[in-house]
Amino acid sequence: MGFFNFDTIKREATFKERLIVVKLDFGKLKIAINKKLQPPVLFNMIHFFTALIILLLACFVSFYVMANASLADKSMPSKQESRLIEEQKFIDRTAPYIQTRQRQDKILASITLAQMILESDWGKSRLASKYHNYFGVKSWSNDTKKSVKLETSEFADGKWIKVKGNFAVYKNWQTSVYQHNRLFLKGTTWNKNQYKAVLDAKNYVDGAQALVKSAYATDPDYASKIIRIIKKYYLNIYD
Repeated sequence: MGFFNFDTIKREATFKERLIVVKLDFGKLKIAINKKLQPPVLFNMIHFFTALIILLLACFVSFYVMANASLADKSMPSKQESRLIEEQKFIDRTAPYIQTRQRQDKILASITLAQMILESDWGKSRLASKYHNYFGVKSWSNDTKKSVKLETSEFADGKWIKVKGNFAVYKNWQTSVYQHNRLFLKGTTWNKNQYKAVLDAKNYVDGAQALVKSAYATDPDYASKIIRIIKKYYLNIYD
């Protein structure tokens, strides 16, 4: 039987009856559509949206993981960055006290900082880390609490040689800075004005050159090393 029985409508029904029959046939059509088409379409739509949601979640999770990995990589400094950070911490820790000594002793803070960095290897040398001697100051004391014998390098007869030397032992790095400045202020037992040129220096270049002229170090490149350190780390801003 078809959905529309037009022969019956024409032959037996009045206009009103025809309308009722048409409505009934449309109802049959609607029921048939719902039965035959709706469940598969609805089922497919549910699967489509479920798959879409899973895909979007997977994309979000992947992006989140990649973003966190990228941030983790950026948050971990390289070896060079870590070294620069540690070096700046060393400067930040020592500069304030050295500036205080400059105001009292009139020795440029940049010179003291650069010497401290060069001679102690940023405080990592054994003499500095264990005995708090940051400037390689020698000692003639036989007291083991005030002196320690260690191997060091000195420039003699145009070459570097290894020698044993007695070095002063201090209770902290501040004492090391203080005693280092006393050497410049008081001079040596044979020449009280030996480091007068260092005290009179008005800038770090003159100060570094005065160290060599005053025979502070045996290294012929000592002045250029001091100047290079000051320039690299802008230590003159502390003067």
